[in-house]
Parts: sequence; structure tokens; C-alpha cells
Amino acid sequence: MPHTESLKGAYALLGGSFDPIHNGHLYVAKEVLSLSPVHKIILIPSFNHNFKGDSIVLDYDSRLALAQEAVDHFTPLNFAIQTAEDFRTPIEVWDAERGESGYTSDLIKKLVAQRPEQKFAFIIGADNLQKLPDWQDFHWLKDNLHFIILPRPESTMPCDVLSCINHSILDMPLCPISSSLVRERIARGESITDLVPQGLEDRIRALYRQ
Repeated sequence: MPHTESLKGAYALLGGSFDPIHNGHLYVAKEVLSLSPVHKIILIPSFNHNFKGDSIVLDYDSRLALAQEAVDHFTPLNFAIQTAEDFRTPIEVWDAERGESGYTSDLIKKLVAQRPEQKFAFIIGADNLQKLPDWQDFHWLKDNLHFIILPRPESTMPCDVLSCINHSILDMPLCPISSSLVRERIARGESITDLVPQGLEDRIRALYRQ
């Protein structure tokens, strides 16, 4: 795994709509913690999503609260050996995008200004790499951000993009859970016990049935 040494002490940002948060999100967080020397995973629910637009179902405050509750009750099992203090808060939820543009570059610039001493990395699926140069202020991102890339079946790794960004590729099995699958099961009246964090099933079901 090349370049992971530069991730030591970094906060790895996992952004998304979290509509709703599910076990796949926590799986990614656990695997990145296990496979790299990042210090923490920061979940950042999107306030505005420039790709999903109006397709987000649940309001921001509800998505944020569900993510926070999932993290509060998360048991960090099967991690690589870490110090005790790391185990207390290996994953956090930040209310960092409220009222913001939804652009990753604006988010990172704000966080860097708030915590100039902190290194940040951004977790991205390989299926998003091809469009990465089209992201807002890509030229700033490629010079100021480390990308943690998660391989995806049938997704290529464009060499022209990889060659111009700071990155690490973490090889982990794909988790088949998605927020759309959770919502589809709720709509069909099926169980979501195996898809969402323990203790949140009833609340998530109620919120998406409204």
C-alpha cells in the first residue's frame, strides 16, 4: 500500500448524504482505520449535495442525528493495535457542512483554516475518480489533499488522474449495503436489521415511512 506513511496522524474525511447511515459506512470507517495509520475517521453528512440534488429524502438535522447516534454506540472491534485513547473516539461526526456550498474544496479550505496544524485526507470510491478533475477547484485539491481510494468492481483507475494527486489505494472487499437498499427494504416492509447499526432500526424505519 504505497504512500500510507504520509497518512500518519491524519483525519480521514468520509462525506456523503448518509440517507440514512448504514453498516456499510461503519465498515468503511473500520477498514480505513485498520489498513492505514490515520488517527480518526470523520463522518461529514452533506448539507447540500451537488450530485444528488433534490433526491435526498431525510432532512439534514435528522441525518446528522442518526449518524451521531450510530457512532456513539459503535464498538470498534477488530482494529489493528492502537492506543487506548484512540479506541475511545476512533470515529466522529462533524456538523461541518451546514449552510455550506457542498463543494469538497470549500469544506477542506474551511477545516484547514480552523485546524491549520491538522492533516486531512479524503476517502473516495474508485468509481468517482474519472470525474475528480471536474470537481470544484480541483487544482487546489490535488495540491493540498491526500485521497484515500477504495477500489470498486468494474471501475478503472485512470492513470492520468492518479498521477496528479496525492493518494493511497486501500484494498478492501466491497460492502454491498447502500442507503437506497435500506430505503427500498423499508418501502417493501422488509427487515433492515442486517443493514443498519444496532438499535437504530425502529427509528430509521419510522423516519423513512413519514
